[in-house]
Amino acid sequence: MTVCVGAICEGGKVVVVSADRMMTYGPPMNLQAEGAVRKIFQLTPQCVMLFSGSVPDGEEVFSRTKAGVIATPHPDIKTIATTAGGVYIAHKKRRAEEAILRPFLGIDFAGFQTLAAQSASSQVMAQVLGLLSQHNLGLDIMIAGVDADGAHLHVVSHPGTVMSMDTVGTVSIGSGGMHASIRMSLARHKSTSSLAQALHNVYEAKLASEVAPGVGKVTDVAVINGGGIKFVDDGIIQVLQEIHKDRPSLDTAEVEKLAEKCKGYQHAS
Repeated sequence: MTVCVGAICEGGKVVVVSADRMMTYGPPMNLQAEGAVRKIFQLTPQCVMLFSGSVPDGEEVFSRTKAGVIATPHPDIKTIATTAGGVYIAHKKRRAEEAILRPFLGIDFAGFQTLAAQSASSQVMAQVLGLLSQHNLGLDIMIAGVDADGAHLHVVSHPGTVMSMDTVGTVSIGSGGMHASIRMSLARHKSTSSLAQALHNVYEAKLASEVAPGVGKVTDVAVINGGGIKFVDDGIIQVLQEIHKDRPSLDTAEVEKLAEKCKGYQHAS
């Protein structure tokens, strides 16, 4: 239960991401809480991960993905996303073993594959296969970053599918994802949009998503480009709050006001 929004801008050279701070903890806690921790996690100096779903599952995928790419000098964003997809699949497999295979059969996946080959038509096997087919982490992941080819957005979702969103140029995940996506569509955001326009669109999309269950009110926004990752300061957030409106576009004066505050973010230091 959360929202994460991403948008490519500046002709495919910069990506803006935003997230709330609502945390969801599954059993045995079954808790939702809005804390002080940002949900935009740095994988490399020019790439971040955001996720919606259970915090323990998300943190596990994040830590294993970071460990998988940290040894590679300057990995491209597609490689990072593919690594995250592999980690997602492996983690889902472990969770299925813990929740289904060991409690019901006392075996791991390797043992299950052997058993399935020997008794594929048994009733118990059919029941276990049904449980495995329904097993879903409920975890969606966004990978956003910049490499030598420009800015990129990828989504990793059940059961570990990796999808590039570069052509669309925007992506929203979480319980508020639909509301955020509609708001981005109304804004007619394109990868050629300016940084100021992207900041406004992403911020407004996050605000629109707050009507969805489980979306927190605190908003974090980060800009990623060839120079690195930079979280926007309170001055930009204040301008975004001042020009907040129901209609999706800005007038010239508003664009200029926001663009003035954005100086220094096109090329992060």
